[in-house]
Amino acid sequence: MAYRLKTSDKTLTAALRRIARAQIDRAIAAADRPGENPRDIHEARARCKKLRGLIRLVRPAFAGFDAENAAFRDAAKALERLRAGGAGLETLDRLARAASEGLNADALAAIRARFVAEALPHLATDRRADIAAFRALLSDARARIADWRLSSRGFAPARKGLQKTYAQGRRGLERARESGTAEAFHDWRKPVKYHWYHAQLLRPVKPRRIDPQRALAKALGEMLGEHHDLHDMRAHLAAGDFPSRAVAAMQAPIAAEMARMEAGALALGARLFEDDPEALARRWQRWWKDWQDH
Repeated sequence: MAYRLKTSDKTLTAALRRIARAQIDRAIAAADRPGENPRDIHEARARCKKLRGLIRLVRPAFAGFDAENAAFRDAAKALERLRAGGAGLETLDRLARAASEGLNADALAAIRARFVAEALPHLATDRRADIAAFRALLSDARARIADWRLSSRGFAPARKGLQKTYAQGRRGLERARESGTAEAFHDWRKPVKYHWYHAQLLRPVKPRRIDPQRALAKALGEMLGEHHDLHDMRAHLAAGDFPSRAVAAMQAPIAAEMARMEAGALALGARLFEDDPEALARRWQRWWKDWQDH
C-alpha cells in the first residue's frame, strides 16, 4: 500500500494506521527475503525511517510518539551491523565516480582493498539473530497500532507536525550556513528527510504544488547523506589501519567533494526553505480541505 494519504481514509488516524501497517509488513518482507542482497537490508531500514517520518507528522497529537519512535529506531539499529559492512565501499565508489580525475589510482586501489577486507567478516555474519530481533520489534509495534489515537481531529495534528519539521529545517539551514561544520550539515539532514516524508504523505492533496517541494527535499536529503558518508569515511581513514600515503592522497579529493556538496546543499536549502513555516502549513491545510471536499 502506498505511502500517502487517500480519500478513502475516513480520518487521519485511519490513514496513520493503514500506512504504518503496510510499511511494517514491507519492512519485514524485505528483511526476510532469501539470499544476502544488501539492498534488502537497506530497504528494510529505510521503511523504519519512513515509519518514523509518518508518526512525526502527527507528533503533537500522538501520545505514543516517543515509544513508537524508539521502537522503529531500535528496529533499524538491529540491522545496522548487516548494513555497515559495505557502507565504506559504497562511499568510496561514489567518490571515485564523482572525482575520477583528481584521484590517485594507487591510493584508491589500496583503500578499496582494505575496505573489502573489512567487509568480509560482515558478509560471514550469521544474519538470523539480527533479522529475528528486527522482526520481533516491528511485530510488537504492529500489534500496538490498533490502539493508536490522535488527540485532535481533522488536519490539525498534521498541520502542527508539518510546521514544526519545516521550521526545524529552516533553522538547520541557518546553522549549516553560519557554522559550515560537518556536524551542522548532518544535523540538518534529519528535518530535511522528515519534510520529504511529509511531502510524500501529503502529495495527493495538491500534487502539482507539492511535487516540486518533494523533489527538492529528496535531492537535498540525498546530498546531505552522501556528505555525511564522506565525513565518516574520512574519519575512518584517519583512525583505521590504512596505508598512510594512500590516506594522505585521499584527503584533497574528499575535501573538494564535501565542499562541492556543501555549496550545492545550501543552494537547494535556500529554495526548499524559503517559505514561512506557519504560512506553508496553513496553505497545505487549505489544500487538504479542498481535496476532502471533492
